Amino acid sequence: MVISLKKFKMPMLGLLILVIIFISLFMVLENKKDRIVMGGSLVTNDKHEKNEAQSVFNSETDNISERFQRPSKQSAYKLKYAANDFITHSDQSSHIQTIFKTPEDVIQAYYAILKDASNMEGFHGGCGTVGWSKIPYPFAYKLLSADTEQNMTLEKFIDSFAGIGHITLLKLYPAYQPPSTPIDLKYYMVEIEVITGPPYKGEGDNRPQPCYFAYYYGLITTVKTPSEGWKIKSIDYVPEDFLCHPLHHWDYDAKSLVGIVYMNWYGLIDGIEKIDREDSLIHVYADESNNKYRFDFVRLTNGDDILMHEYILQNGQWLEVNLLKKEDQFYKFSVLNPKFINHKG
Repeated sequence: MVISLKKFKMPMLGLLILVIIFISLFMVLENKKDRIVMGGSLVTNDKHEKNEAQSVFNSETDNISERFQRPSKQSAYKLKYAANDFITHSDQSSHIQTIFKTPEDVIQAYYAILKDASNMEGFHGGCGTVGWSKIPYPFAYKLLSADTEQNMTLEKFIDSFAGIGHITLLKLYPAYQPPSTPIDLKYYMVEIEVITGPPYKGEGDNRPQPCYFAYYYGLITTVKTPSEGWKIKSIDYVPEDFLCHPLHHWDYDAKSLVGIVYMNWYGLIDGIEKIDREDSLIHVYADESNNKYRFDFVRLTNGDDILMHEYILQNGQWLEVNLLKKEDQFYKFSVLNPKFINHKG
């Protein structure tokens, strides 16, 4: 009996095409999923500039290296809590009795607990147990809101810290609250410094490898619950870039952003009056014939100035407003930024 392969050629070809399509769709869907890192979602740091990327810095007058390409010597944020305020080595339960009355308190407690946590198993730089190892993670997990816990198991939460040996909170500032924000939601900007290391490549991989510092800034959404006080609803982290931006973009500098967007594009201001700096906060004052404006930025460890708040002077008081057009919201670090649009609560 002779079997002709021609009968099977077309069905096999069709099946192969279906397999390729399925694999491609699977890869696309996987890439679209939020990557969970350190208990939060990792947000891309893609730029959406209207104009061709170009540097705004003069290498002859600006010390680019000191501002952009070296971590700063800034002090850690002074936390009002420590991990042992909530846990001890002998604790068998991750229950936290404290009811936090302000959003800032629950955020401070969260990073105070994580400061003594480490998940370096399988990574260079751990050198055995670091801090309290994985003991603090369940306590930090209990500071998340109930719906967040439902969407992320404790095991997944702990796994998201794989390779993280230490976390230091550097900055904590209130973020813009759109007028439509429910009274039980509050948004905050944070910046963190982490110590991490490369993973072991396999058994017997004893070659020395350096651990290193990495920096992220993020948007935290907090929610007030009826019986448990303030909880953390979501965290979105943006990884910081130390090499690309100062030589290729203009919107990383407070003065340039205000001048280009509000003066050149919008014609809203006539010029910049002055720029004041207070630690990491930068206030850009501008005016036009009838109004005065203030734009508040936060300077990150990598030198970036990120726009946080916009104000107009009315009756001697600074009134917070949202001046950016809808298509330009990605220039501002707020919940209206398309990066964070899925985390409005």
